[in-house]
Amino acid sequence: MKLLPIFSFIIALVATWFFLFGSHVDGELSENPTLYASDTWDVWERWDASESPVDVAEWWAPMVDEVLYKFSNSKHFVFHVARIVDSLDLSSKFNLKTKPYRGGYLIGCVEALDSWDDNPGQMASKWRVSDESYVRLSKTHLNSNATKEVFKFESGDERVVVWGDSLNMEGFIAHRFRDRMVYTKVVEGGGEANDDVQSKINVEESFGGTLESLGVTRNHRTGSDMDIVWNEVNTSVEAIGEGGNVVWSKALNEKPLGESFEVDLYSNNRYQTAFATTSAVYLLDVTGKDVKGYPYEAEITGFAVFDYDRNEKYRFLVATASGKLINLKDEGRVTTGWNFKTLKGGNYIEHLAHLRVGSRDYIYGGCYDGSVLLLKRTGQVRGSTPVRVAPISKPAFRISNTIGKTTVLFIDSSGWLRELTLAEAEPVGISGLTRADKVSLQDLDGDGKLEVVTTLDGVRTVWNSRNEQVL
Repeated sequence: MKLLPIFSFIIALVATWFFLFGSHVDGELSENPTLYASDTWDVWERWDASESPVDVAEWWAPMVDEVLYKFSNSKHFVFHVARIVDSLDLSSKFNLKTKPYRGGYLIGCVEALDSWDDNPGQMASKWRVSDESYVRLSKTHLNSNATKEVFKFESGDERVVVWGDSLNMEGFIAHRFRDRMVYTKVVEGGGEANDDVQSKINVEESFGGTLESLGVTRNHRTGSDMDIVWNEVNTSVEAIGEGGNVVWSKALNEKPLGESFEVDLYSNNRYQTAFATTSAVYLLDVTGKDVKGYPYEAEITGFAVFDYDRNEKYRFLVATASGKLINLKDEGRVTTGWNFKTLKGGNYIEHLAHLRVGSRDYIYGGCYDGSVLLLKRTGQVRGSTPVRVAPISKPAFRISNTIGKTTVLFIDSSGWLRELTLAEAEPVGISGLTRADKVSLQDLDGDGKLEVVTTLDGVRTVWNSRNEQVL
């Protein structure tokens, strides 16, 4: 008889544990409903646990890492949660029902639940991953015939992305990125440094939605710079001079890999532009003509131009799908003394960078499998690192007094910005503070200190050397 109370207590504990931690449908992990929701719902919202209690869902009592979704239109709304909510409480107090859905639960009135279907459309394509505590995507019509739609994505209080006609948003700076307008809130009292940063960003993003910046090359004939861009519509690389005039255009069958490089191949202050596609390395003069020895054809996975000592002795490094790293100089000739060991097992280099640490040079080779090579100028191994870098986008580097303390910044497979030391792969600095799809280091305000510039879905964010967000 004495065992009965103990047995009952154990059952109660198990039941409590299951309700709190094990109540996903059939033990499944809850899937993200934004991957499946249809355009039936004009407004999509998401709150994380820090926003609790949410005015429209007082019944939601989240754990630390849980989020609440709401999908609504002029007639109905549906919530999505990862864990079950007391259905009796929902029914009696809020007149809502629950329905198991892809490891989680949908909550709404009977009519709303019946309106749900898995048919992702334009809303799903415009929903964006964000680390803000509140995110909202809405669709509105600008005319009575409902033929002109505007989609508005709000991430926190400082970022708004709009597809369709641009909006007049007081207190925001706007720039166009591809098929959308991105609005960034003006920070009051940001100071002159922030103005300088924004000015630089505006210049960088002044191209239209069909032009992508590759780099800058000087035009020795005019004494001005040419913006080297990829024209998506014309499938061509173009040099844009003063006044927006096209100085030259090179038609291609494929988009270039990464960036372009300015080269003074003959050391006579007459500049050429180097870039590569997956099939060839190109070197064009100021008129857009091929320089002798180019294009150099290969099955290319990575490309960079290095001027180690800034003495115009350029090296064109070409990584290939067969695991080779070719070193060219001058008019497409192979550099003598180059001794790189071909990679095996289907691995190959995707990203290349020249790191000068103290008096030593390191050629960084970021590989397809995430491994990293640290090479000498001769192509032989100079050092090793345990760091694994996802080859999603080009990495950036904060140079220290040793190669071990030097850090690599990159986007991981989950879309988070990581910063790791090359010696021990230790997370430091800005690691894990934000999501991004691109990262670079630039001295935007001219103070001699490099800012970290991240981009996520066309929205740029700037962080100072103390890893504080300044724009």
